[in-house]
Amino acid sequence: MTIFTTNADLASAFPSILRQQAEEAVSALPQNLRPFHTFSVRVSGETVSIPQRIYHNPLEVSVGARFRLATPEKLAIIDCLFSRHADGFVREERLRRILSVNQTWIPPFVIQLAGEYVIEILRVIEQAIPSLDRTLYGEFVANNPEFLNRTKQRIVSYWDCYYRSFKSAEYPGFRIQAFLEDLGERKARLAPGLLGE
Repeated sequence: MTIFTTNADLASAFPSILRQQAEEAVSALPQNLRPFHTFSVRVSGETVSIPQRIYHNPLEVSVGARFRLATPEKLAIIDCLFSRHADGFVREERLRRILSVNQTWIPPFVIQLAGEYVIEILRVIEQAIPSLDRTLYGEFVANNPEFLNRTKQRIVSYWDCYYRSFKSAEYPGFRIQAFLEDLGERKARLAPGLLGE
């Protein structure tokens, strides 16, 4: 775990192929006044450090900055970062924006939210499952087994703590977990070593 203190540090949440765009995007954020912890995952063959939570005021991203961000990639970068916001309403709003983006750097932001406690966010992810790119998410899951296991543990823990009134078959977190496990199993079955190649 790393502790970030500046906006420039947030560019480390994205793979190096996207780093310049990430640096330009995070420069549009208002200054951060609180340090933030990170978690690490593998994306596009490299380790990235994604913030656990950020505390920037999304309303302070100026109109001029929004104009500078007017590329799909930069807008998605900002949406990914705000999906890590301390406010659950901000996380949900930004999640809705990134769910349809098919880039290798999107799955960790979506899957991290699956391991959190806000059931409304879990429902948004569950509803999006049919439209998620299975290859993209399967690749991420296969490359991050520890992250997937930690997410599964958190899903169980939050259900046990807050949502026991739901039967496990009705809890959206468990349906998301089943989707992710299925992706991992499919990827394992298709691995070259298992095909006798």
